[in-house]
Amino acid sequence: MLLEARELVKHHGGRTALDRVSFSIGAGEIVGFLGVNGAGKSTAMRILSGFTAPTAGQARIAGFDPRLAKARERIGYLPEANPLPPRRRVGEYLNFRAGVKGLAGAARRRAVREAAARCRVDGFLDRLIGGLSKGMRQRVGLADSLLASPDLLILDEPTSGLDPAQAEETRGLMAGLADRGAAVFLSSHILHDIERLCRRVIVLDRGRVAADGALRDICGEYAGERILRLEMEAAGPVLETLLAVPGVAGGEVEPHPPGAGLVVRLTLAAGADARREAALAALRQGWLITEMRLEPIRLEDVFRRLVLNEPAADGTGHG
Repeated sequence: MLLEARELVKHHGGRTALDRVSFSIGAGEIVGFLGVNGAGKSTAMRILSGFTAPTAGQARIAGFDPRLAKARERIGYLPEANPLPPRRRVGEYLNFRAGVKGLAGAARRRAVREAAARCRVDGFLDRLIGGLSKGMRQRVGLADSLLASPDLLILDEPTSGLDPAQAEETRGLMAGLADRGAAVFLSSHILHDIERLCRRVIVLDRGRVAADGALRDICGEYAGERILRLEMEAAGPVLETLLAVPGVAGGEVEPHPPGAGLVVRLTLAAGADARREAALAALRQGWLITEMRLEPIRLEDVFRRLVLNEPAADGTGHG
């Protein structure tokens, strides 16, 4: 295995950030790493990339401690809050980072040129980093992680700050790297990215692994449930009224701008078909339903169930 976490424990003061976390990742895999803020994802990534040591347990990159040069030269790491130097120019910074990673001469120049082109920052090499947008700084950090053609990419929120086109390019880049045999370990709050890229996910909950497996298998455990999506013009206790319908296990009102129609997503319990009853409950209140349809369970719904201990939709909106 290219990456291994063996019973990792990490204490911060009196708090346990990681509690016996174990998993492994092989070459060519794109693995999604999920959890709410504070679940321990960034701590695990820092340990696996060699930037901090565990309190107990072991991390291994191709068999080596990630703090050793033999391991770190195989890793490309993009932290969530990447501390780029604002007074350095993009090309200068990438050239410096390539040198830190052991590249020199023509190989160093070629690595900078190729990484900058792949991340679309080749037109900004003479620009000061401090004058770049957040999305462009994120792309510079991603270019840094690609220097030296690493076997393993550890990416913490790689599409944060990117516009939709940039995010799509980044997803394509990660998929291409995996096709060429690199492993990608990806943390993201954008669950749509995980659904599109990852065949496997690891879910962390309060420092422990809550789930680890193929995405289709994890979501398949809830395949008997369905989501009833209602678009309506309504006011008053909408969610409370619909949650009282037999067969409705949970629900949420999607965020919407003031004055816009409501979108309600109701979780129907396995084996239940409460579409008619939900529609009648709405009509009795005088609400106008403009669209009603069934949807399959999404990763976001499963994530809520695994981590937040809620029904697949809980009424608090997306997060």
